[in-house]
Amino acid sequence: MSEERIRKEACPECRKAGKDKSGDNLVVYPEGKGSHCFACGYHVHGDTQTGPSKRISEKLTRPIEGEYRALSARKIDEKTCRLFGYRLCKFDSPDGSAMARYKGSTIHVSDYWKDGEMVAQHLRFQKPKDFRWRGEANVDSLPLYGQWLWSGSGKRIVITEGEIDCLTISSLQKNRWPVVSLPSGVQSSEASIRANLEFLSGYEEIVLCFDSDEPGRLFAQKCAEILPPGKARIAHLPMKDANDMLRANQGGQLLQALYEARSYQPDGILHVNDITTADVNSQSQWTFPWRSITAGLMGQRSGEMTLIASGTGSGKSTIVRELVYDHLCHGRKVGVLMLEETPQETLDDLISLRVNKPVRQIRAGRELNQLLESEGNNPVSFGFVDNLTDEEYQEAKQWFGHTGLYVYDHHGTNEFGSILQRVEYMAAGLGCDVIMIDHITAAVQGMSKGGSERESIDETMRTLRSIVQRTGVHIDIVSQLNRLDGKAAEEGGQITMNNLRGSGSLGSVPNSVIAIERNQQADDPEERHIIKVRSLKGRFHGATGVVGTLKLDQSTRRVVEAEWSEPQGESDVTGSTFDEELEARAQGISEVTA
Repeated sequence: MSEERIRKEACPECRKAGKDKSGDNLVVYPEGKGSHCFACGYHVHGDTQTGPSKRISEKLTRPIEGEYRALSARKIDEKTCRLFGYRLCKFDSPDGSAMARYKGSTIHVSDYWKDGEMVAQHLRFQKPKDFRWRGEANVDSLPLYGQWLWSGSGKRIVITEGEIDCLTISSLQKNRWPVVSLPSGVQSSEASIRANLEFLSGYEEIVLCFDSDEPGRLFAQKCAEILPPGKARIAHLPMKDANDMLRANQGGQLLQALYEARSYQPDGILHVNDITTADVNSQSQWTFPWRSITAGLMGQRSGEMTLIASGTGSGKSTIVRELVYDHLCHGRKVGVLMLEETPQETLDDLISLRVNKPVRQIRAGRELNQLLESEGNNPVSFGFVDNLTDEEYQEAKQWFGHTGLYVYDHHGTNEFGSILQRVEYMAAGLGCDVIMIDHITAAVQGMSKGGSERESIDETMRTLRSIVQRTGVHIDIVSQLNRLDGKAAEEGGQITMNNLRGSGSLGSVPNSVIAIERNQQADDPEERHIIKVRSLKGRFHGATGVVGTLKLDQSTRRVVEAEWSEPQGESDVTGSTFDEELEARAQGISEVTA
């Protein structure tokens, strides 16, 4: 197939399967050359026949005879054609209207043998140019062309994309060394390799010499992954295919390209010498807004995922906003997907952090007191001072306007694919350093593919992990909980990994898992606003258990450091008490800062 292409459009087969959302899987080639989908294999031939056809429908009752002779235009000698059973003849006996148009055309006939019996013939018509099969077999189950000539064991075998290239390389090698070809081009290459894997496995090296166009390069990689580890090699040709090189008098260069074929190495496998200092030290480290949490979790890092879990109303969204504001204060770009509030609510809550005043609560209190006064009632005190001015609100709003803050407007609809596309765009397109998703359950509820919540979360976490690894973005994900066995999370119950809702991937995929615990029903009014930060998992820092305590300040609605003593016996994995360990880590930060 020509490498030239004129456009891309939607693949009908991919669309039937609910794929090809971007509508560009099908590559359309110039008029008369058809189109092809490299995702599913759907193909439209130049004569509009769709396929690829798998079944050979015509019976091989009488093989087409022909004459063995040299292919002068291809520079292939008669001896090689005779060895492989490649003949030429004139097609002069039409068989029905479907075959009548080939009358008088020169046919290239390739015989396919298995267990001493001819099982198929591949016909190549010159005018009009077309390919047909004869025989009772499935194309994908056929032996490789020429396979019956070789023992199935030895040092090296070469696989070409077509029969002509197979004859080309064999003739250059004086027909001494094994060469075979795919029966039906690269679109069926994976199935053909699998069908003949036992035969190929007998060779120490398997050289894939496909065309150097886009399909050839793509399917060479795919076939190499199927072959036994360490045996696949991929030849890179300076011209389109092997026969082009022979006709250009570059046979020696062709043999050199086969000899120098590179051993296939899957992506992601590095020798230690390939790891550079830049790779090792590419992570950026950041502090938290709270000194105790920075000490307990050894800060935050780019290229990582953190899961934040808590019960309803425990303060996880408030903590997320504090993190967003802190990142912005340090000049980082932040993408925010708050899936249970509007962008205006998100912005007002962030402005509250900037002015240290509960903006939404003050505004709501004003309206409610105005309503009470209009009804002849006295105003009510809501526990905070109404001292917000329009000037300071606008000033804070302008400050955010000069930051790298991007907020997802979901319009009340959280479609799964749209959310992941936005995350990808924020990371790769906008260059965000940090992305916040609150919360993952809301993200997967709009998943369009069906399936269980667990499967949806698994797919989401895999996709997010891929984005983190490819872009180096840091992602914080908020998660809801299953019901705790003992005391409810809203009453300060201790959270464990088993309480993460929906899927084990919530605990296994992130680098860190943090639980937010708060007893909202405590008898002590001060304790009701204490937030306990518990580390459930930390690949980097290794700490587990309570790593810090924070406090929700009711007058400002800010989360601040808390002076709160944990009961005796609360400890992390190291065995030291919480206060001792926290003091040691804080002291370490002080020494570094000094």
